[in-house]
Amino acid sequence: MAEIFDIDAKRAENTIIDSPEAFADLISGFSSHNTDPSRPFTGQAHTDQGERGKTEVCGIRFRDLSDCMVKAMAYCAGGEFYDKAENNTLSYNDVYSMKLEDIDPLALAQNLTCEVEKMMGIYPNVPSLKETD
Repeated sequence: MAEIFDIDAKRAENTIIDSPEAFADLISGFSSHNTDPSRPFTGQAHTDQGERGKTEVCGIRFRDLSDCMVKAMAYCAGGEFYDKAENNTLSYNDVYSMKLEDIDPLALAQNLTCEVEKMMGIYPNVPSLKETD
């Protein structure tokens, strides 16, 4: 029989926060990113604020960027819009049927970067996963 354990407790095992300052840095780091183009890439490696974010966009057209944005919105909206994005049957007019107030803006940004990576042919642009103890 498989061992059952609390996944959150398992994840926390390898997390070390050794001071109140380290905790404050961790908490403020979740949403403290500004849009200054000269800021450092200090986020987690797999995010657009980390190593992944250093990748330069190349080989796509402005129309492709628009397509990526509309698809990213559809993935955030879910349901039939998600299916249309997956099947490449999504229309720009579908955007007007989406409940934009239900779309998470940061999920939209993340979906957009993934769609751009797909257009560039480099998705998923993340380091290989390694097994840990």
